[in-house]
Amino acid sequence: MKVLVLTGPTGVGKTEVAGLLCRRLGLEVVSADSRQVYRGMDIGTAKPTAAEREAVPVHLLDLLDPDKPFSAADYARAALEVMARLRSEARRFIVVGGSGFYLLALFRPLFAAPAASPELRQRLEAESAAALYDRLRRLDPERAARLHPNDRQRVIRSLEVRELTGRTFTELAGAAAERADYQAVYAVLNLARPELCRRIDERFDRMMDAGLLDEVRRLREQGFGRGTYVANAYGYAELLVCLEGRLTLVEAKARAKAKTRAYARRQLTWFRSLPDARWFDAADPEAAARQLEPLAAEVLDESGD
Repeated sequence: MKVLVLTGPTGVGKTEVAGLLCRRLGLEVVSADSRQVYRGMDIGTAKPTAAEREAVPVHLLDLLDPDKPFSAADYARAALEVMARLRSEARRFIVVGGSGFYLLALFRPLFAAPAASPELRQRLEAESAAALYDRLRRLDPERAARLHPNDRQRVIRSLEVRELTGRTFTELAGAAAERADYQAVYAVLNLARPELCRRIDERFDRMMDAGLLDEVRRLREQGFGRGTYVANAYGYAELLVCLEGRLTLVEAKARAKAKTRAYARRQLTWFRSLPDARWFDAADPEAAARQLEPLAAEVLDESGD
């Protein structure tokens, strides 16, 4: 079954465009946002409001507290259950979100990877991140494009899979994808770089005006500080350090904006690696939704839903 996936970098306006599209076509949303699964993290994740969710049902929000791990595999299991239920009830849906690892896990099921080799792992661990990433780019450029050069854990695992099986991570993942229940049709929202950066900065300012610092303070008081997801999420992490007295508020805000902009750049690199993805200008949300409507209708018709 084909599924429309509306994605794009953080801050591009996915929620607004998805809401417009879904209201027109009577669709529901299966979220693919790695931060919105956590309860209490509302303002800083731009989680859809109660009114927005009443107009367009959104699934896979507020699943667990921020001190609980939730892997891409956990997400895929939960999403597949929701999608199967929606299909059985003849309710039409699209997937919306920018978490690349969530989307990969959902549409490219995990393959039976070889057990780690302690000897090989020790040899790879001794090399620099730059050397490891450069080798992965030569051996498996598609996988390398999806990883940050400093993501040593995943880079090493990808090289390990290649040496132990003789096949690249991308090849094995592709073979597993052929057995997947769902086939993604990617629609990527984008903006000119200066406009995207401006929107990211302005959105963070609006979050601060809406009470993000108080949200982080409340989470910290509830015990969701260091060692929880709050300490790893952009915006939350910097404000948490501010509350600990190790950054001024001005410094925390500037750092949060810079890290979010850098994250958006990495997301765009990953989206560009997606084969056959269709790109849409998100400068005008109404126009973007209108342009998306024929594609959404086509995907739904081909899926028989």
